[in-house]
Amino acid sequence: MALSGWANKNRKMLKVHTVPVTPFMQNCTVLECTETKQAVVCDCGDAQPVLKFIAQLDFEVVAVWATHGHLDHIGGTAELVEELKVPFFFPQQDDFLRTTLPEHARNYGFPAVRVPEVTTNIDNIKELSFGNVKVEVRNCPGHTPGHVVFYCADADIVIAGDVMFNGSIGRTDFPRGSFSQLEQSIQEEMYSLPHKTVVHCGHGPTTTIGHEAKTNPFVKAK
Repeated sequence: MALSGWANKNRKMLKVHTVPVTPFMQNCTVLECTETKQAVVCDCGDAQPVLKFIAQLDFEVVAVWATHGHLDHIGGTAELVEELKVPFFFPQQDDFLRTTLPEHARNYGFPAVRVPEVTTNIDNIKELSFGNVKVEVRNCPGHTPGHVVFYCADADIVIAGDVMFNGSIGRTDFPRGSFSQLEQSIQEEMYSLPHKTVVHCGHGPTTTIGHEAKTNPFVKAK
């Protein structure tokens, strides 16, 4: 079931919709600029639930963004960008994951997927925008080498992918994962955000930077 809500009730420019996808219950996030009715899709692991969801609402999807290259986060992207005819923004340090998607799908028993073509490499991009919404791109390697998060200061939210969860952090036992890198990313790029920032996680419920900085058992704020 998709969930929707204002990113910040006092600043209703940005609305956040969450569409759970794949057997891993990955949170595909749709960010909607309510002033312009433009939207972006973040981390499309499966296109069909996302297409069904956006067909019900009155906005135009203008791009697809990815936090990293794992199957449950980009497995549906090729189908989605083809259907919507929109560009795909991706951190190409994770190309080794993107280009092997069909193999990963077979290994995990997922339906066959196609490799999405990248329109824009966001490895060195610091800001993205759509409608009237500006989003900071922060490099947060560790779960994967190219992992990024999307931070919107005006709405007090961060799309965290698999960097951080409510009471947990992303796995680092995958190929090219690194706990030391992830710990550094969380300390420098996540805990440096305002404590009121709402964290939209790749799996599970939302949390806040303040809550995790105080209570996360894996990486405590210094």
